[in-house]
Amino acid sequence: MNLRHLRIFKAVCEEESITKASEKLFMTQPAVSHAINELESYLGICLFDRISRRLYLNETGKLFLAKVIRLLDLYDDLEQNSKELEDNATIKIGSSITIASFILPKVIANFEAVCKNTSTKVIIDNARNIENMLLNNEIDLGLIEGVIYKEELIKIPFSNYESAVICSPQHKFALEKSIDVNSLIKERLLLREKGSAIRDVFDSALLLHNITVNPEWTSVNSQALIYAVKQNLGISVLPKILVERELINGEILEVKVNDLELASVNHIVLHKDKIQTKNYKILIEIIRNKGNDK
Repeated sequence: MNLRHLRIFKAVCEEESITKASEKLFMTQPAVSHAINELESYLGICLFDRISRRLYLNETGKLFLAKVIRLLDLYDDLEQNSKELEDNATIKIGSSITIASFILPKVIANFEAVCKNTSTKVIIDNARNIENMLLNNEIDLGLIEGVIYKEELIKIPFSNYESAVICSPQHKFALEKSIDVNSLIKERLLLREKGSAIRDVFDSALLLHNITVNPEWTSVNSQALIYAVKQNLGISVLPKILVERELINGEILEVKVNDLELASVNHIVLHKDKIQTKNYKILIEIIRNKGNDK
């Protein structure tokens, strides 16, 4: 039994005649009769009463016809509206904290205005976890700062920002125009967790000086580190955009560290084998256009 059998059966029922059904379907009468016989043989039931060389749909056939009509309607709807399925499919996005705080909201607002039927789901996590989610196909697209380690992932740069070494106005570094790296690492360090983009940038910058550190504080929450710095509990390294208000208000100060480069590049990241739908490509383009907006 296949769709061909069901369409022929439905046509015979509608036309109440093998001859008329064959004309409607542009088939020969024997071909239509053969299809009906095949269908009944496969089902093991009689759908028509054959009286005086005519077919009459019996009660069993009527029940079967009701199911066939529903099935064919569903199939036709699926066939005709399959393109809409892409528009209605949710796009899952993984984002690092800084990008989610300052770039992603305006991207999502713009995307939803353009692609009204496509919903988005956002997961905010550190860079390494987002990479793993992309590899496991748990998300469709990642927004990550800094270095991308997995070779299976495609990275598309779309913006950048600088990070800052920050201290309290009461800290001794507040009186210094600049310090060297060795002075920095002797202080109590309050840092983001390993696997976060900002921590990767800081650790990589220190490795250029053959230095590694073991911070006194490790946190997944940047705001906790900012508050600790305000209390003069130590030195932190965070994206400058994240502490801009506190710097302007003088609640914290930026420490200039000689020969320490802390620039980060933001990337759109996707798996090399990911199927890119039309709306997926639109989202990527919006991110690229919006990434440098202020």
